[in-house]
Amino acid sequence: MDFTSSVEKGIGYIDLSGALPDPSRNKEKLFLRNFSAADLYEIMKRVKLIDHLQMRGLTDIRVEIDIDDAYIHYLKLYHQDINPDSILFDLRLSESRFVPDSRFFDDDSTTAYDMIVIEWLSAQNPFHTFSESRPQLPGQKQPGLGILNYCFEMMYIVAREVIKDGFLDIPDHVHGAVMYSKKFKFFDPAHEGALRAMMRDLHRYSLADISWGIITRTIIEEYKCEPQPYEPSEQVFPVSDRMRRYFNSKKYLSVYNKYYKRKRFRFEHEEMVKRRQKILESKSIVEI
Repeated sequence: MDFTSSVEKGIGYIDLSGALPDPSRNKEKLFLRNFSAADLYEIMKRVKLIDHLQMRGLTDIRVEIDIDDAYIHYLKLYHQDINPDSILFDLRLSESRFVPDSRFFDDDSTTAYDMIVIEWLSAQNPFHTFSESRPQLPGQKQPGLGILNYCFEMMYIVAREVIKDGFLDIPDHVHGAVMYSKKFKFFDPAHEGALRAMMRDLHRYSLADISWGIITRTIIEEYKCEPQPYEPSEQVFPVSDRMRRYFNSKKYLSVYNKYYKRKRFRFEHEEMVKRRQKILESKSIVEI
């Protein structure tokens, strides 16, 4: 999987990097100012991520952490050697305050949430190739590792330790939003309702087909009889009680249910195949 985040596209964001301590003054660089490489390896062992990798023949895992001048925290996993050709996992996080628009709440007040922003997440197996059962997704360079559930468990532990409201991400592709939907929800309940309705109606299609359906405008929303767009927006993995209360609020659930029940989707699959072929005649799938 390969996902990027673009927080400037979203509905609310305040950069806190200028308020954070200068990492160059620290004798030891710590991931999110709390975790050493050894600490993170132990967390990965606890959530069985290391066992999962070892079952796939990736038995010699090297951990590298860093923080750059823009206060982006890096966590990278390698197989055997720390070099670009053997990288398995690349996670980049920042700490930010998320201030949503007041329209999402019952009154005119606003709430600020302390979040960990996923700037980049890539998990790949450079030693495998794509297969018919696991085809290459748009924008994907190499096959995935099947570790997303372990990553979610790790995220929860990390967020609890550093006392954050949750994780925030803005996937650029719809397949990223679908994969994240196991633990993440769109902050905008209308977006969440539309995504879940699409997953309901198109459940027999592969993730790759759905992603191409959005790209080729062949997934039709029947209420408006128009191609369904994918609008990148904040998805949140709630950790704190107050963040979970928002997603369980009457207003959120009311708007969500409205869109989930109203939306109906059909997939013009044969047309998608034709349009996909046309696109791939001039573009690499990695570029899409």
